[in-house]
Amino acid sequence: MQYSKMPVFLIKLKSMLEDQCNQHIISWNDQGNKVIIHQIDEFKSSILPLYFKTTNYSSFQKQLNNYGFKNFRQSAKQCEFYNEYWTHDYKRIHQIIRKRNIQEDVNSTSTFMSSLLLLISNQKQLMANIEMIHQQQSMISQNIYNLHTESMKQQDLITNLPELQI
Repeated sequence: MQYSKMPVFLIKLKSMLEDQCNQHIISWNDQGNKVIIHQIDEFKSSILPLYFKTTNYSSFQKQLNNYGFKNFRQSAKQCEFYNEYWTHDYKRIHQIIRKRNIQEDVNSTSTFMSSLLLLISNQKQLMANIEMIHQQQSMISQNIYNLHTESMKQQDLITNLPELQI
């Protein structure tokens, strides 16, 4: 996955882990397959504000969960997060997929259904308009035929009139 195509959250997490100043607060485990937050309180107060708009640790955890990370709490002060595709070499990072929120799915379905019903209603209205236009076209065609017939009759009358003498 190109760096520019990575989700912003993962870019920020990668930056946190690569910043040597943060190593005593957040780092990789020795195997390079888990993210360790060594000092949760310090992480909340010093690291989160640098990378995110909020210092709400539960929001950070929710984001990790949305990207498939599992939380292995070690103690009240330390925890580890694991995602099989998130490793120190970032070779399989392209396989990380953000989970969809069930509420987003419900909203998407609801929006889709509303749009579908609106389209069906609009289609019915268009079909009714087409039918009305077809009827008007038939009436206009009939009127044109009647006028043409009348015109032909009048033309015959004019042609067959004896010439008027003055």
